[in-house]
Amino acid sequence: MFQQFFGMDAMPFSKSIATDDVLATSSLKELVARLTMAVRERGIGLVTGDIGSGKSTAVRAFLASLDPNKYICVHLVCPLNSPSALYRAILVALNQPLPFGPTAQIALIRTTLADLVNNRKIPLVIIDEAHLLPAAVIDPLRTLLAADLDSKSLAALILIGQSDVKRMLQLSTLQAFAQRITAKVQLEPLSLEATLAYIQHHLKVAGLSDGITIFADDALRRIADYTLGTPRRINLLCTAALIAAAADKKKIVDDIAVRRAINDLEHE
Repeated sequence: MFQQFFGMDAMPFSKSIATDDVLATSSLKELVARLTMAVRERGIGLVTGDIGSGKSTAVRAFLASLDPNKYICVHLVCPLNSPSALYRAILVALNQPLPFGPTAQIALIRTTLADLVNNRKIPLVIIDEAHLLPAAVIDPLRTLLAADLDSKSLAALILIGQSDVKRMLQLSTLQAFAQRITAKVQLEPLSLEATLAYIQHHLKVAGLSDGITIFADDALRRIADYTLGTPRRINLLCTAALIAAAADKKKIVDDIAVRRAINDLEHE
């Protein structure tokens, strides 16, 4: 394996990176600050970004910062094609039975969430791939979680999705929901400086000594130009370049290795 060839202890550029090892970029710090405010108030947070921008990783790092004794996280993954599918998914995540019919399901969800709140817990519903939610499912979320004539909420809500979800929320039928969003975070591509820091950070996490780099300057420039600051693309290209360099017994990943890696990725 190339990790041993380069003297690493672990796989670099892995999407399963431990939350403690996620690079604390300015974007991540902003996300944590905004979502912390929204969750404390049991509000709605919206995290958007292009494919591979690191949305799920960033939210995972945020969730790891929460006190597990205070916050009860309910993770949902799309597709949720109907309100009934939404209600069933929430009940399963809450380890509750599935009563027959949406009316009974809604009542049980609200009772369960209210009991948690009364016990000084903050329920947090997280929906990933929210751009796949049909409009017919989004507004029921608002009414499902509302309490005290819509002046309070039974749970905080975080939607994670591609930028398309913002356009969907502009529909007139969803304005009541959109106006209740208390925190919006758009994850932008990494700058050149942040891209270089990201690469060096992942090498350090994998076991290389701080300050040691195995990527040549021209290789780094090509990686930054090709990936356009998208973390997933950086991960894929850096991994492929490391493999290419190791195959040629090169201890430094040069521009030739990166160009070979790009060719391999484009012809998979």
